[in-house]
Amino acid sequence: MSETDVKDEKEISAETNGKAEKKSKKKKPGKKYNLLRHKFWFAIGKPLTMAFLKIKANFKRTKNHLTKRPYMILCNHACDLDPLMVINSVPGVVHALASDHLFKSPVFGKFVAHIAGPIPIVRAQMDLKSIQEAMQVRKDGGSLLIFPEANCCFSSKTSYIAPSIAKLVKKFKMPLALFNVKGSYLTKPRWSNSWRKGRTTCELVRVIEPEELAAMSVDEVYDAICQALSFNEMEYQRQQMIPFKGHELLDGAERMLFQCPKCGRLMTMKSEGDSIGCTECGYRVSMNSCGFFEGDDVIFDSFDKWDDWQREQAVKLVSEENYDTSGKEPLLITPANELYKAKRASKNVLIGEGSFALYSDRLVFETDNAFETDEEGNSVSIGPKTFVWSFEDITKLSCVHKNRIQISVGEKEYFEIHSQTTFRSAYAYMIYFYCLKRKEQGKPLDFFGM
Repeated sequence: MSETDVKDEKEISAETNGKAEKKSKKKKPGKKYNLLRHKFWFAIGKPLTMAFLKIKANFKRTKNHLTKRPYMILCNHACDLDPLMVINSVPGVVHALASDHLFKSPVFGKFVAHIAGPIPIVRAQMDLKSIQEAMQVRKDGGSLLIFPEANCCFSSKTSYIAPSIAKLVKKFKMPLALFNVKGSYLTKPRWSNSWRKGRTTCELVRVIEPEELAAMSVDEVYDAICQALSFNEMEYQRQQMIPFKGHELLDGAERMLFQCPKCGRLMTMKSEGDSIGCTECGYRVSMNSCGFFEGDDVIFDSFDKWDDWQREQAVKLVSEENYDTSGKEPLLITPANELYKAKRASKNVLIGEGSFALYSDRLVFETDNAFETDEEGNSVSIGPKTFVWSFEDITKLSCVHKNRIQISVGEKEYFEIHSQTTFRSAYAYMIYFYCLKRKEQGKPLDFFGM
């Protein structure tokens, strides 16, 4: 080999190594949680979001005695604005645990992640990666915000809180701050298509120091959390009678009020403006500005009472086996649904459109035209297909956003079912699924998930 060839070979090698080094540098991720960066953005963002909350929800910040130090913050959850209300009630930087759906938007998700550094959680629960990220936030000196209900409540009262939250609190050994948001449910219920303006507050209920937490048992911590976070907005309204002004106050309410209290039929309710009625028997009520139902034949005057009755009816139907226990006929079935394959903090992939049914022992999605992703990432039609998930394989069924169903299969696979109509209530599917599954397991019918 000549001297020229050796020189050329060295230059090519150096050029190749240089490109590889640049490529490696490009792939190297930056630090996700940077306290200085978040302090800068929080200093700018808090006054702006405070002004927004004042205009949008008439939010009034209540004084509390919290000092500038890291806290683990727990709060009840009734509205998408709750995180902003809590963050503006706590000094310093607060990293919230948020549904991974927030990160599915490539632009907005990255923007929020850069500014506030929320921690994505999948299937409405913390996985190992979420816990590791939360530990990093604690190490960096930031506060953690968790909504133990893992979802906005559908009714006006605090939903089920998993006992595992108490173990997590003791594990982190941080000062525990317990908050109540009030007024946010009637400002924007999760089922609603419209906003209304009344009055909202975020009140500190209790602070438990690490020394006190260490001396408490897990059960004692859990009881303290449940007691502090327990809140029923409609009972609060019976005392306060705060008017919430808006338009089309019940638009979308059939996502939550899925059973007619007069004829008892499921998913026959349909909202229109400030009223909701049954398409089968004609029962109809309207809602006033204080959030209570009015009409000539009011059976339940508030959301919480109507919802309590719906849940009781589900328990009664399942416990008395007033359905096809053989599994041949569905208990619930609705057309016009979309099935998606979902991944953590990534965009969902459509895999079919069709009907969705709940049987005594399984969930079934049938489509005339299913899609699969080929090696190049393209969506390819494969024709008719039936997806079946037995109760035994389903680890969790959750409601997402207003009316989506999220099905967790095993530990790493999950699907989402979106509806093209508000008639299909994800909330109804969740309640009846847990009733049926717990009956199959021989457990009390007292847990409805979220």
